[in-house]
Amino acid sequence: MFEGEAVVITGGSSGIGKSLARSFLGAGANVTIVGQQAQLLQDAYEELKGVSGGVSALQCDVSDLSQVREMVARQLETGPPDILINNAGYATYTPVEQASSEEIGHLIGVNLLGAMYCTREFLPGMIARGGGRIVNISSVAGKLVITPNATYCAAKHGIVAWSEALSAELHRFGIGVNVVCPGRVETPFFDHPTFKARPPSRLTNFHVPLDKVTQATMKAVEDNRFLTYVPRSMGLAAWAVGIAPGASRRLVARVNRSRIAALYDRVAP
Repeated sequence: MFEGEAVVITGGSSGIGKSLARSFLGAGANVTIVGQQAQLLQDAYEELKGVSGGVSALQCDVSDLSQVREMVARQLETGPPDILINNAGYATYTPVEQASSEEIGHLIGVNLLGAMYCTREFLPGMIARGGGRIVNISSVAGKLVITPNATYCAAKHGIVAWSEALSAELHRFGIGVNVVCPGRVETPFFDHPTFKARPPSRLTNFHVPLDKVTQATMKAVEDNRFLTYVPRSMGLAAWAVGIAPGASRRLVARVNRSRIAALYDRVAP
């Protein structure tokens, strides 16, 4: 299905992004991976060349609009993407009161504004061509509240809401929008020191295999499904919160408060 299609993947140097790049290359697509860290990007590029010669790499900090415009201009030398996958993102395991305003701004910049910038800058070319697909990788944190990741939750909730509005706005141009909300996936996402220092928890034992997220994303694009949860049970949890907000909010609040308590108890003198 993806033979010959042009795919751009932000956050393509590792984790979900690199796994998606490998799968799209295997399906015959031409893939551009976008990443901020030069060496990590080069290493991923060299690795993916072993899958297909149809891979290229562009360095870009998606939270920086000037860099996004430069990256888009370079990509457009070969034409607009058929599929843009906004995957770049990261989190810290930090309560808001412990985070600097600069950290909060950068989290929003990478996780939310980055997707908005890349989409907006690629849209004229996609509209002129008459079609395309925007795939936004959100998180279960985009539908359920998880602490101490308030800023990350805000960004991922924003991605889901923005995607829904974007879908309506772009329908007339033949451009589809898909959102994927994975659970915990063991990737370099959790290499940040704040995650390394987090208190032990049974929840960290539950994770989604990377290949399952990749397969679900590919399937969502194939079927043009707007919202996909990985695993599907997360969708049931989000549905339960929606139909019983009062009771579920109390339960979620109790869980989150216990997580916060464990965090502060760990650093207490």
